[in-house]
Amino acid sequence: MTRNAGATVDPTRRFPILALAAIAAALSVLASSCAGSPDASGTQAQATARTASYQPPAKIDAQAQRIQGMEKAASQLEKGDADAAAETLAKLASASPGDPGIELARSAALVSAGKLDEARKSVDALLASSPKDTDAMVMAAELARFDGDGKARKGYLDRALATAPGEASVLAAWGDYHLDAKEWKKADDYYRRALAADPDSPDARLGLGRALYRQGKHAEAEAELTKAIAIESSSPLAYSDRARVRSQLGKYAEAEGDLDAAIARAPDESWLYLDRGRFRLNLMNLDGALSDFDRAISLDPGYFLPYALRGGIHDEQGRDKAALDDYRKVVSLYPEYWYAFESAGAAAFRLGHWEEAATDFRKAYESAPDRFDYAITASLALWRSGKAKEAKAFAGSIAPSVNREKDYLSWATLRLIQEQGDATSDLEIKIQESKKLDEKSSMLFYLAEYWICRQKTDLAVKYLVLASELKREGTLEYRMIKAELSALGASSDG
Repeated sequence: MTRNAGATVDPTRRFPILALAAIAAALSVLASSCAGSPDASGTQAQATARTASYQPPAKIDAQAQRIQGMEKAASQLEKGDADAAAETLAKLASASPGDPGIELARSAALVSAGKLDEARKSVDALLASSPKDTDAMVMAAELARFDGDGKARKGYLDRALATAPGEASVLAAWGDYHLDAKEWKKADDYYRRALAADPDSPDARLGLGRALYRQGKHAEAEAELTKAIAIESSSPLAYSDRARVRSQLGKYAEAEGDLDAAIARAPDESWLYLDRGRFRLNLMNLDGALSDFDRAISLDPGYFLPYALRGGIHDEQGRDKAALDDYRKVVSLYPEYWYAFESAGAAAFRLGHWEEAATDFRKAYESAPDRFDYAITASLALWRSGKAKEAKAFAGSIAPSVNREKDYLSWATLRLIQEQGDATSDLEIKIQESKKLDEKSSMLFYLAEYWICRQKTDLAVKYLVLASELKREGTLEYRMIKAELSALGASSDG
């Protein structure tokens, strides 16, 4: 099912990385605070005891406890337990009211736990008490982005830009905004402005690499992403993006190495296995891709795309039952993805599950009413299931909607199924006259199926062999042709 290759990964699946980044930022602030605390040994302790800035050991202990709590939350996130991380951070926030770093980290953890509304309320509360906190504004904009609230996102970013027009994090967030809007040059400009303010901004460097990639400037994108990795080597994001760029440059070994590095840094992130699996699939490393899709599914069984891609591999390798199981999972998780009904229908047809095939092809036709091949196959599957009258009625309901002048073969095939007679000579002549080999192969298959329904298998085999000899491997019907020949004990050699 190759159409799945263009589907995108839900960006909220990458949010644990943002949560870890927020924790790292908070830890950095806390650590620098501890570094400025007095030395408890020797003459330095005696000297600082006489100064007004001296803090008692109890204060240092509280600071250390906050650091330990943040590290615990980071560990919980790395293990995939976002709920526990959010709870740990909530306790820290309660013990340290007014600490924005902890509250922002907690908000990111809440999103990782699937509690987006709660996260947004938390950040809004922080902004109410600290209205000039640009980190909170940027976080609020990011949360609005993941919630699909474009108006709120822009409002937070406008507010942040007015508050701190030269701050790198704000400019980088505006770069992200334009990148999402596919305004590549505007995004490029904001990222460069962010880097002028802070050359070591990992977000801006990563964003610039992405903007350059979108503009087709792959060599420049690779260079920027390499710099992003040098700034923040622990994050998998730049490795994943550089892999995409290197793949475009034909550096396949280096690209796969980057994907390996990304996974090594976040081994429990399903989307990374999905990315590597798709990369391997494009290189026809089917076994490697299958292993990655298996792992992606084990980590996130509620996301449809790895099932779709894994189903495609099973399909290609002739494992129809496994393919059908995966396609069934796709349509249960994401019924709007109607291509899966086509693939499920074809797998069910090959397995001889006629009623299932008819249902699947009818659903596919409902989503794509210009695809009369779905309607024809649904009619034939109904007939194969023993429901000749239902097949007749369904084909008869579709035939009038076909433009006879532009698509005579589809119209004539549906009419034949409706009439269920012997008058096929005109259709046979028109099929032979067709210059479109895909169309000719498909129509020969339908004619063969018609004769199977009419229990004239000798004629069916004749047309299946003719269809097979055209070798139109890219068509929906090709593997169904092979399956039918096998079921009839025949081959393309006659």
